Amino acid sequence: MSKELQQLKQYLIGTGNENSRDDYALNYFRNLFGKSFKKQSDAANADGYVEGKLIIELKTEHVQWLEGLFQALHYQKKGLTFTTVVVLARHFAGIWQVSRLPEYVTDLANNTAHTISASEAGKVNASKCKRNNRDKEILKTGYIIAGVTFKESMFTEDIDTGLQPYLLEFHERLQHLDAVRQQINKDNFIRKVGFLRKFFSKPIDSIHFFYNIIHVWDQSAVLSEYENGKVSIMSPAARKHSGLIPLSYKDYEELRNFIESHYVYSNPLLGFSIDYYFSKFDALIAELDRDYVKQHGIFFTDINLSKFAMWFVREYYEKKLADNYIVLDPAGGSGNLVTSWRGHIKHKIVSELNPDLLKVIERRMSDDPDHVSVGFTIIPKTSEDRGLNFIELSAEDYLKVVGQYLLGKNLKFDKPVAFLLNPPYKNTDENENERANREANYQIDPQIIQLTGEDAGKERYIAFCAQLIRLSDELVHMNGSNKPIVLIFTPTSWLIPRPTYKNFRKHWDSTFKYEDGFIVQSNEFFELKGKFPIAFTIWSYNRETGRENSIQIRDFSHIKAKSLDINWMDKIDVVNKKVKPLIKNSLRIDFGLTSKDIRILLPDIIDKTGKLIQQPRYNIYRNRLKDELTLRIVSGFPLLDTRHDRIKAPHGFTDGTYIGFMDDITPVRLRIDTCRRLSTLPDRVWFRLDNAFININQTKILNGPADNRSYCAYDLDSARATMLWFAMTKAFNGRYPIWANQFDMWTPEIPDSLKDNLFAHCFAFALAENRCVVTTFEKDNPVQGTPEVFVDNPLSTNNRESFWQTTLAQHIKPEHDVAYQLVQSINELYNFWNLNYTKGNRINGVGLENEPYFKYFSYQDYLTPNSGLIQIRKYAQLNSRHDLNERFADISKLSKQVIDEVFRILVDDCKYFG
Repeated sequence: MSKELQQLKQYLIGTGNENSRDDYALNYFRNLFGKSFKKQSDAANADGYVEGKLIIELKTEHVQWLEGLFQALHYQKKGLTFTTVVVLARHFAGIWQVSRLPEYVTDLANNTAHTISASEAGKVNASKCKRNNRDKEILKTGYIIAGVTFKESMFTEDIDTGLQPYLLEFHERLQHLDAVRQQINKDNFIRKVGFLRKFFSKPIDSIHFFYNIIHVWDQSAVLSEYENGKVSIMSPAARKHSGLIPLSYKDYEELRNFIESHYVYSNPLLGFSIDYYFSKFDALIAELDRDYVKQHGIFFTDINLSKFAMWFVREYYEKKLADNYIVLDPAGGSGNLVTSWRGHIKHKIVSELNPDLLKVIERRMSDDPDHVSVGFTIIPKTSEDRGLNFIELSAEDYLKVVGQYLLGKNLKFDKPVAFLLNPPYKNTDENENERANREANYQIDPQIIQLTGEDAGKERYIAFCAQLIRLSDELVHMNGSNKPIVLIFTPTSWLIPRPTYKNFRKHWDSTFKYEDGFIVQSNEFFELKGKFPIAFTIWSYNRETGRENSIQIRDFSHIKAKSLDINWMDKIDVVNKKVKPLIKNSLRIDFGLTSKDIRILLPDIIDKTGKLIQQPRYNIYRNRLKDELTLRIVSGFPLLDTRHDRIKAPHGFTDGTYIGFMDDITPVRLRIDTCRRLSTLPDRVWFRLDNAFININQTKILNGPADNRSYCAYDLDSARATMLWFAMTKAFNGRYPIWANQFDMWTPEIPDSLKDNLFAHCFAFALAENRCVVTTFEKDNPVQGTPEVFVDNPLSTNNRESFWQTTLAQHIKPEHDVAYQLVQSINELYNFWNLNYTKGNRINGVGLENEPYFKYFSYQDYLTPNSGLIQIRKYAQLNSRHDLNERFADISKLSKQVIDEVFRILVDDCKYFG
């Protein structure tokens, strides 16, 4: 919210009389109108005045709004001229155009004696209106922010969020006082449509209303009321009308006021047509019904990305798609994809599960002469008020349904089909009740599941792809010469493919041949949280058993949405000049990359049977044992930890004599693992290590196993493997190319000449960025008879027996530059800490009693010479120890330089990403 609107908000939500708050309001108007704004003695004692335009009256409470209105009108008798009245009070803001006020209001004001004061005139005339119950009618003729709006806003996380659209509308009206009508444009139309919601019982109906009248809502549009609560919008200038539209709430006068004070802007000559508003249907529905969008996995395709995709098809695959194929979009969404690039796609067949979306698509295409001239078929008809589920029917039944509708228009599948779609990305693992409530929970045809398998079939887009296989086979069976193509937006995980999708890819690759494609960044073009690659790929039907497609995909992830915001209706040469420079020198990424898994770095270890195996990952969680079925306390958490009841799966054991850690560093009792890696000495380091790029921000270093994905450094070789892996995750976090998002990390190819320096930097970084702590798990906790377990820090430079001193310290040398400086800085901190604070002993009561590694136990919190850096740092922050804080600041600076050097070595010297 802008500074100006913040001032206005402060007046509207503040307490006290208007005199104690009026600076907020007056500063707002002064900023808005500059030198033309006058007040008090310069304005016949009115609170605020802009000559020829505006009168402002400030009141204390919202119940005084009517007094304020008549008080403001009375200033006409004091020689002030204005066309608009503003009344502000606590929890009230109103704007009225004087010409739109009811006649009885202006009559009352005009007939009031000029000799009485404005405040007295306000009270007298307000009383007369209230006696005749006309105050509600007066509200309908203005733009009002009233008490209920403020109360609702109080319940949002931030009142700014709740009030902002109302205040923006208020502000916009004041900015355009001279305008006969307010403009609805690309910057404000979502907010404007939001004001239509009050006239309908369902939010989606307000959207339909907007799209039903958009083609006639020009500067001449008027609203007519008919019987049974139906209205029609007419444009005398265009000689068109919207047809009859039912309202849920028959507040005709307020709706008329809104319609006739606005118009919808368009300028086709500049490439900005009414179609723009249809293209933003996703933004509208996301604003009005976020849960529906989430549960259906609906992420509508950006209009400019849609047009770019069609340009890409024309440029790199098929210039005469319209002549050679029938285009079918089975998941039409908002229609952006299928309506793009007018000359490129002619007759279109559009289907959709959601009948509301079908209505919008039909309205959109019906309003466009280009679409009408080349033809389109909506399946099912919108009059049936139902959708068509692409993956609920068998392929044969789906084609029968589509064929019947085509037959009704004397059409048939006389050409190959080009499937053009952006299917839902929804994973059906999520809450089934939520999906059922949103009609998003439906059965998928068993033949589809046979192709996908149960796991891959949970991804809706994979189910769509499986149906494309079935449909294509059926279409070719009907006519062997009509071989389909597929033009599809999807995530990239199935293209790599990740393990879940490998079996499905065998079916897909045997059916379709990969032709071309590109990736873009998800949150640049889709209303999504998070950042991952979205692929647009082109496939041709070509049955070949055992084929493995080589996916060489173009990396367009650098393209910004604003770069594609061009006039796509220009001549193709003009479009090419604008678009081709955007993709010049783009890389082709090999999605069939077969580099070695990062986990092969881990050296072999002997398991409990004496067999030599690669070090396995260790998880603290486990299955419940038979003798634990009736017990409440079965985990190794401290007794007072609520996880005993909150977490279903047992973690550790109640009688464990080794210690691991939860994500917040709560200690957990463990039993020895199958490879005997656990220890009560500070002679090894544990890691949470993720190998998928999308999860690399979750890695950490501890002095015991993490709750999952744990690996151990117990000697130099295992330290090199784990600390390199850890450093890679931190170096790449937020910096890896977007195309790698769905990949697992692979082993870097490190020249021998770089290894010592790289490992030294990894060791130094681990020393600085670990979460090791010194603590004690007290005895008889969580059950009687369990021993006390002391947990020491393996990465203390003070302890000669620590893993750092015995195994790693000697490998960081002066020639390792910033890595050496970082280690020296930590050495100096630990020496300073011991000499000036602990002095070789334990210090108790240090202010860390609420930390998870202390708070569940009865003993006093403490620190030792070997305490973890995170413990010493926390102590320094809580106690404002500037001598320590300054040292930690130096360590943080050097640590950043070290990880930047790791990144440089891997990316520049080792060419990790090519």
